[in-house]
Amino acid sequence: MVKMTCFRFNLDNPEHAKAWNYLHSYDKTKVKSGNTAVVRAVNEYFDRMQQLEDDPYFENRQREERFVAQIVGEVDKAVTAEMPKLLAGVLLSLNPGYSVPVPPPVSPAHAEPEADDSAIDLDFIGG
Repeated sequence: MVKMTCFRFNLDNPEHAKAWNYLHSYDKTKVKSGNTAVVRAVNEYFDRMQQLEDDPYFENRQREERFVAQIVGEVDKAVTAEMPKLLAGVLLSLNPGYSVPVPPPVSPAHAEPEADDSAIDLDFIGG
């Protein structure tokens, strides 16, 4: 069974004008029809009114849940970024005999000998 109704929009009223504009400029790739949009909007509006009537803290809880989800997401990013350092530290602490090898200092006896510049012909420089 299909029923029909008419709506009046007073375009001098900003809310009415906004609704009129939405109904006449929606993205047809996202919303199948104006009828679908109106049905969804009416259902969501009255469902939300009923939830608020049954539970006056419904809106506050929704905001809190979004806030908590945002915090958890940021903490997750931070933990993921720091996890390699944490795991490396844990693995190194499990083996107390392991230490990071430090190269020995170079002693002057083992240093490379300085080049002898006396054999170089510097006449090409001019002078």
